[in-house]
Amino acid sequence: MPGTTTEKLMANINYACGSGLADCRAIQEDGLCYSTDIIKVANYAMNAYYYGAGHEDFNCYFDGSGRIVYDDPRLRISLMKQTGSFMKQAGLLEDTIEFEV
Repeated sequence: MPGTTTEKLMANINYACGSGLADCRAIQEDGLCYSTDIIKVANYAMNAYYYGAGHEDFNCYFDGSGRIVYDDPRLRISLMKQTGSFMKQAGLLEDTIEFEV
């Protein structure tokens, strides 16, 4: 969830990866998904736990710091960028913000 503290994200990673239900090898230092971005690491660990524990809503709660997302947020960002570009060309928007995910 937005606004979750770094300490809570670390606790979620430790819980998910220590549970035996999530395969967290990919986010280890030599893993394919290793990152220093705590949000990306927590996202991976919490998602792996959710799937490993059986796809139940309560397996994604993490004391209120997790949520289930049913769509791919990258698609929303792409659509927002396209919409912003269209609005700028139409003179409805003065500037757009470019960002990478």
